[in-house]
Amino acid sequence: MTENNKELEVLKMYLEEIKMVSPVQEGEKEKLLKEYQEGKKEVRNRLMELYLMDTLQIASAYKGQGIGLSDLIQEANMGLLYALEDGEIEDIQIKSRIKQAVEDALFMEGKEGAVGEQIAKEINRLDEASKILTERNGEAPSIEELTKYLGIPEQELREYMKISLDAVNVGVQK
Repeated sequence: MTENNKELEVLKMYLEEIKMVSPVQEGEKEKLLKEYQEGKKEVRNRLMELYLMDTLQIASAYKGQGIGLSDLIQEANMGLLYALEDGEIEDIQIKSRIKQAVEDALFMEGKEGAVGEQIAKEINRLDEASKILTERNGEAPSIEELTKYLGIPEQELREYMKISLDAVNVGVQK
């Protein structure tokens, strides 16, 4: 099943879930928000149901930005849950919190990707330094030689070596 088919399948299931929710009555959302603010926690589930379409619409607006739609929907639903747990009781606050949860997830995804790219660059640099020093000295370089050549602390070098070795071991196990 392709990624697009999986996303469509998730979207269909989510829409089916939304269809099972009884339609919102006029003024119901505002009434429930007020009751929730007054401490009636039993209305929380109904409030969550009423915001399912909002979470879908907000999540869908960020589709194609590095996170699959199903994960975006999950993040949006978590934002809704946190908004209610934190006592946010205005419609605009809740929708803003849903949007913020999705944007935070996208930010973290981008940040993790950038860190991975930086580590890959450092590992490539380590590999190149190792080749150069091996050619120059006629033998594999020591840790001390590599740290001096690369200008990085020994602990950092060891971390890159471990990551590199882990990647090689994963390739060998396939």
